[in-house]
Amino acid sequence: MTRIVELGNAQLVAQGVAGLSVREIARGLGMVSSAIYRYVSSRDDLLTLLIVDAFADLADAVDAAVADAEGSAGADPRARFLALGDAMCVWALAHPERWTLLYGTPVRDYAAPAETTNADGTRVMRAVLRIASDAEQQARPGGTVARDGSDLAPEVDALLERHLAEFGIDAAPATAFAALTAWSGLVGAISAHVFGQLGPDAAAIGERILDAQVAELADLIAPR
Repeated sequence: MTRIVELGNAQLVAQGVAGLSVREIARGLGMVSSAIYRYVSSRDDLLTLLIVDAFADLADAVDAAVADAEGSAGADPRARFLALGDAMCVWALAHPERWTLLYGTPVRDYAAPAETTNADGTRVMRAVLRIASDAEQQARPGGTVARDGSDLAPEVDALLERHLAEFGIDAAPATAFAALTAWSGLVGAISAHVFGQLGPDAAAIGERILDAQVAELADLIAPR
């Protein structure tokens, strides 16, 4: 299975999603095409494997960066968020095809199975939520969490409360919403660079722009 994922990622880099072929992977493994279907039943199955692998690899890079920040800066939420954002940027620029698979145009006629992809797919979002929760608690006397004062619609409030409970994170819905906005902003800012949406002049100084954008987004949950 490890080799199947390696060959699938190689196809992704060389040809994009449209070029993914289970039969070609069988050739790469030196087996007849009928034999590989015992391991990967379809192109959709292969896509799911590659998505889970990419989510896990990205989250591992983020977790390592946040752990390093905790080692050097202690529990400072802003430093941890900056490390998280930088790790996302570095990973995306190093693996543009895999980033595109996760956050680019959805693959037509394919829907990623939540029961398979959610665990790794939500790890970075959960890390942002934990950082936002810590920032909120540090900013309040006695480390309390505010539960009122949210201007969100009741339906949004309820949705955020459910997800906070699911992730086991103690934070106010307004704090969770700020974390969601910061995470969405990171994905959008990075995608704009990976997909060349800012033009060639911006691409030449892309990392400097991304650094400034990550710092701006950090202000949403851990102001300077």
